[in-house]
Amino acid sequence: MKADHQTYARASSTALLGLALQIVMGLGLVIYAIIAKDRSAFSGSLLVLMGSAVWLVLAVLFDQHRRERIEALEAEQLSDAAAGSGRSASVFGEAASELRVAAKRLSWMHSVLVPTLSLIWALALGGLGAWRFVAERKMVSQDPGDEHLGWALGVGLAVALIGFLFARYVAGMAKVGAWANLRGGAGQAVAAALVGGAMVIGHLADYLGFDLILRYLHVVFPVAMMLLSAEVILNFLLGVYRPRTAGETPRPAMDSRVLSFVAAPDKVAESIGGALNYQFGFNVTDSWFYQLVSRWLASLVAVGVVVVWLMTSLAVVQPNEQGVILRFGRIVSEEALRPGLYVKFPWPIDVVEKVDATTIRPLQLANETPKVERSILWTNDHGVTETYFPVQPSDRSTTGASRDASAVNDLELVSVEVPLYYVVEDYAKFRNLTTPESRDQFLRSIGRRELLSVLSSETTDRVLGVGRQEISARLAGRINERLASLNGGDGAGVRVVFVSLVGAHPPRDTAEMFESVVQRVRTSATDVEQARADAEAELIKVAGSRERARSIVQLIDRIDSTRTTGAVDGPGSAEIDSLERQASELIAGASGEAADLLIKAQADRWVTHMGERTRAQRHGSQLAAYRSSPMVYKSRKYFETLREVMAQARVYVVVDDGERLEMRLNLEDSNLGSQLFDAPRQLGQDK
Repeated sequence: MKADHQTYARASSTALLGLALQIVMGLGLVIYAIIAKDRSAFSGSLLVLMGSAVWLVLAVLFDQHRRERIEALEAEQLSDAAAGSGRSASVFGEAASELRVAAKRLSWMHSVLVPTLSLIWALALGGLGAWRFVAERKMVSQDPGDEHLGWALGVGLAVALIGFLFARYVAGMAKVGAWANLRGGAGQAVAAALVGGAMVIGHLADYLGFDLILRYLHVVFPVAMMLLSAEVILNFLLGVYRPRTAGETPRPAMDSRVLSFVAAPDKVAESIGGALNYQFGFNVTDSWFYQLVSRWLASLVAVGVVVVWLMTSLAVVQPNEQGVILRFGRIVSEEALRPGLYVKFPWPIDVVEKVDATTIRPLQLANETPKVERSILWTNDHGVTETYFPVQPSDRSTTGASRDASAVNDLELVSVEVPLYYVVEDYAKFRNLTTPESRDQFLRSIGRRELLSVLSSETTDRVLGVGRQEISARLAGRINERLASLNGGDGAGVRVVFVSLVGAHPPRDTAEMFESVVQRVRTSATDVEQARADAEAELIKVAGSRERARSIVQLIDRIDSTRTTGAVDGPGSAEIDSLERQASELIAGASGEAADLLIKAQADRWVTHMGERTRAQRHGSQLAAYRSSPMVYKSRKYFETLREVMAQARVYVVVDDGERLEMRLNLEDSNLGSQLFDAPRQLGQDK
């Protein structure tokens, strides 16, 4: 086909039609997603709506091609008219490049505008995909729900049918060289068809009891958006370095090669046939074997599909698994399937739902595990939302008084961390409890109810202290009893293997009060131990040893008791004297301070006794001397007194004026007390 302006006009109108259909399909998915709250449909609608930008760029690009063809036709007509009239065509020849405005704009669009828009479109698509992936990756384990199954199937089938038919129509047009760039639009139409088809498959599988596709679909669409964005960016980078021939129409970077192959699968077969011919060196596609395979390929594929489908009648339960058979979503086996090989109706009539029965599954009955990097203390922020349970006050909280009727209703609060671990023993019973996504919450509710009942009868000291092991064993027994009573007494099919109070603390604003009590108890215990150590040291210091000191104390207590009770006559009785003598002997025999004090006291006693006795003897001698010579005794005492008084005094000799002083000193006699009445010696006479 000759590429004239009418050819590009048809391509531009087709692109505008594709734009309208793409917007209609995208808005239809958005409206359904908002009404049904379908997260996967909302992510798919973003992918479909982003495809409308590709149709818009193609419409503008083909319209510019139309303008360029009209401009070229006008330039050719002017040139032919000038040549027919015999005039010089230099004006049209030399200034042709300046007059071709539409051609310049078309070249600028292919070289600058379309690559730039492709890059912006890819970044926007990748950003939307990343946003939806981050927002939806945590929702994989939740039930997608099928309340609007009819609308989901209707909207999905409509989008899939419209997108696929229009993509095939546009892909057929793209085989024409002038319309080759319509491949990008066909790719976006087939992307919408894939979104609709995936929704239909996911909802049908969920209706038949296989919800895996629908649970992951709202994550698959964002991943597809990011992969498509990466492909467009790669096309942009390769387009920068790709060599081009003169007159070649560039392929936009936003034209996805993957989606183009899906929109035109016949080209895949042509490419494979060409590759085979090239590798073998002859026309393989014309051989009888290739023709035979091509003729019976559909039948072989159909037989293979049937064989694979029939193989779904066999199901294997692994040694670590249990399972049940579901027929159109309803359970048909009363007991759980044990490990082995089972025969059933093919999928999707019968489906074997299996679960790992040997895995120990954890649950948190109260608070989550603290999310802190430093030490976990009562006064720290544990980084999780804490739940408080009521407990009975401890005895010491009543300050020693007995509780009255009003004190019975007093409660205290504690925050606990109680992990529970259970295993599945009978999956058929376990599956009948509730929906799969609510089983853990159901078990958590039962465990929390029993936990509340157990803790409400325990005291704060037992929960925070030594009673945790006993409380944990009691709690595990009550939960197992409660689970055994479910399903009409048949049990829940699960068994609790471990539950424990691994962490318990009071509210943060009261933690310091608890710590102060503990600190005081520890301080009191330290003081008592220090007092005992001081007492032991003092006993050893006083009596030499602890045992001897206790024996001495016992004797002293017996002496005091004997004196108090009056069992004997007077303190000087023989029994008291005997006890005192025994105590004295023990003290004297010890090597402590008491023995030293006793020995010193005895020594002081004898010194005092002998001193007083000496004074008594001296008094008798002085009395005899007085009686013998009273005057001599008095004189002697008089002079002794003068000597004592004047021993440290100075003597001044003073005379009146005009008098002559004459002093004679006899320095030989220093003590005249005993020689008072002896004749004085002459000066210079020998002693």
